[in-house]
Amino acid sequence: MASFLNTRALVEGAFMAGLTTVMGLLGIIIPPILIVMPIPLAVLVMRRDLRVAVLSLAVTGILMTILYANPLQAAVLLIQFGPLGLVLGLLYKNYVTAGHALVTASLISVIASVAVIALVFLIGELNLATLQAAANTSLDKVFQMYQQAGLSVPPEEQKLLRDSIKTAVSLLPAIWVLSSVLSTVLTYIIGSKVLKRLGYKVSALPPFSQWRLPWYSIWGLILGLSFFMAGAKFNLNWLNITGQNLLMIFGFSFFVVGLSVVVYYFKVLPLSKPFKTIMIVLLFIYIGFMYWAVAVLGIFDAIFNIRRPLIKKEI
Repeated sequence: MASFLNTRALVEGAFMAGLTTVMGLLGIIIPPILIVMPIPLAVLVMRRDLRVAVLSLAVTGILMTILYANPLQAAVLLIQFGPLGLVLGLLYKNYVTAGHALVTASLISVIASVAVIALVFLIGELNLATLQAAANTSLDKVFQMYQQAGLSVPPEEQKLLRDSIKTAVSLLPAIWVLSSVLSTVLTYIIGSKVLKRLGYKVSALPPFSQWRLPWYSIWGLILGLSFFMAGAKFNLNWLNITGQNLLMIFGFSFFVVGLSVVVYYFKVLPLSKPFKTIMIVLLFIYIGFMYWAVAVLGIFDAIFNIRRPLIKKEI
């Protein structure tokens, strides 16, 4: 019986390896599919154990190396989603609370993203200066097309566009990290639903109106601002860019928490529906102006827990 169960576990692991490989191949064409790529591994950890899942991940790596045209692409997918699937499986299996599970899974995802970025930079497949130069070259062609059509772009606007490209390129690491965290949240939610359908008990996420960040998360903003100012003062471009990326990551995180605070008070305060509708519309229309105001609200909540006086009310 034990031998039969072991054989069955290995067969199931091989099947999950094939399924993960196929998801990766489809994800190259349809990127949203990559969100569910860690789920087969997580399910395998839940149904079997970590050893079978690790063996399945190794088989997945071999299949990807054989089937994928670009070995780097296979390595990136394996680093980005392999460890995440294993960790999610352990978190589900040990019934870790959703909040702690998301923090842990997001941390693993961020570490994997940093590892992928470092790998791509080290082998020379990605360089911020090269990306910026390519974007500026494309912009020059656009300006030439305008001139050929008898139009001209003022030098001030040209400079503004080039500065925007420079900023966007320098913030690519932060965008990558934020997208990986968002992907992790969606993966956790989808994985929870899959496991529930399979009859397993998993921790449910709290309502969005109860999402919070710990008070010490403000150190991310403090470090980002310090790096940004020090880089500008001492003309250290790498330190300045690091500060910008930290500010973007933690600024967006506090913005999400600020939205959670807004949703919370929209639910508990006795406001009329027309007033709430107008406020929501204004928030979306003027999101560019309201972004940091909502982020500051999230910062205040992290420090002072401004939802605490009403937390006993039904939401």
